[in-house]
Amino acid sequence: MIFRTLYSRLALTLFVLLCLVGVILIQLIGHSSTLYQQEVSQKLNSKLAEHIAAGHTLVQDRKINRQALDQLFHQLMVINPSIELYLLDSQGLVLAFSAPEGKVKRTQIDLEPVRKFLDNDPRYPIKGDDPRNPEGQKVFSAARLLNQDGLQGYLYIVLGGEQYDEVLQMLGDSYILDSALTVLVVALLAALLGGLVIFALQTRRLRMLGNVMRGYSGTSREGDMVLRYPENTAATDEIDVLGRQFNAMADKITAQISELRSLDGMRREMVANVSHDLRTPLTTMRGYLETLLIKNGELSPVQQKQYLETALRHSQRLGKLVDELFELARLESCESVVYSEPFSMGELVQDITQSYLLRAEQESIRLESSLNPDAPLVYGDIAMMQRVLENLIENGLRHTPEGGRIGIRVDVDSGNVVVQVTDTGCGIPAEDVPQIFERNYRKDKNGSGSGTGLGLAIVRRILELHGSVIRVHSEPELGTTFSFHIAARPVA
Repeated sequence: MIFRTLYSRLALTLFVLLCLVGVILIQLIGHSSTLYQQEVSQKLNSKLAEHIAAGHTLVQDRKINRQALDQLFHQLMVINPSIELYLLDSQGLVLAFSAPEGKVKRTQIDLEPVRKFLDNDPRYPIKGDDPRNPEGQKVFSAARLLNQDGLQGYLYIVLGGEQYDEVLQMLGDSYILDSALTVLVVALLAALLGGLVIFALQTRRLRMLGNVMRGYSGTSREGDMVLRYPENTAATDEIDVLGRQFNAMADKITAQISELRSLDGMRREMVANVSHDLRTPLTTMRGYLETLLIKNGELSPVQQKQYLETALRHSQRLGKLVDELFELARLESCESVVYSEPFSMGELVQDITQSYLLRAEQESIRLESSLNPDAPLVYGDIAMMQRVLENLIENGLRHTPEGGRIGIRVDVDSGNVVVQVTDTGCGIPAEDVPQIFERNYRKDKNGSGSGTGLGLAIVRRILELHGSVIRVHSEPELGTTFSFHIAARPVA
């Protein structure tokens, strides 16, 4: 379609409006011109009837002076044929007139406009009845016909008769209307041209914004996604606001696309790492089980038990890895729900410490806890917080050598409960600290990858669901400290 763009629609709207304005102006100009001509004619001839009545005796002895009247009609027809004279009685009845027979259609004239005219009403033009038109009105001049007997009637002069109207019509058709139309058309064309230029300038930024949007939405290469609307800090109209909003949206979309690409790369890397982690215990299990089948009669009961224990240990490791993968997926999904309730962090730490004491002793690691008795109740999911503490202790046991120490401290800071888990293990290099919460990061006390690499990722996600952040401070060969805070239960 032709009018699909905003500019074309604005141009069409302007054209239609100018045409309507032109028609209205023609009507107004014509009407105003007519009223102005009538006002001028009536003011110039306001005393005409009075002068004529003063110089001629038109009524004598309550009878029409036909001789004087005919003489007057003849003189006026020669001097000014555009006027029409009518002799009225005191009630407005037409007694005589200067017109051919059959031309006069009215026999009675309304005297109210005549009285207003004779009372010198300043609001010209004053129109009275047109005797030649049963429904028309025209400007006039009037005078009272008086003698010693009082009011005898009125001299009623129509200033623009039929002949005058015919002359005006001829002049209008030949010159005035053509000139007015020409001037009006030129003015409308100039206004239309100026409006189109202004619309083009005003819509230029909209076209620019549309081109930027089309270019942005139609690109597939990352390098082309830097298309932006040029911002003008000095301008604050709706177009600039829309441009800034588009730039903000485009920046957000670009950042999200980059993040999605990064996440996709991490997902691929995770799939590869998880596949490797799953393949290792599966391969070991299959190897030992195949050995048991092949050498069923050759192995001693002690060897068979060792093979089965090894296969079971790798099976447990595989199960733990699968469980942690499902747990992390659930925590990162929208279906994860935190069932918050008040509980004592000190009691939870004490219970978990007791459950790990035997294992710590077996590995010759000292496990200690330091609890602040003034610590208030915290508000959170107790099962999730238990998982956090277990993962941090598991992480410390993996990284702390024999003779080392793991300490758990519960304290209060600014009304919040702070938990610290400190070990004296191998520590974490500074360049690895940002990566320890990633899914695929693993490193045990011997530098081997015996862990699943998902424990700290689960810890971070659980604390995020509780509105907290885990912090880490580590020095190689000296140890590592993990800390986080949990908000105390709100006071009712």
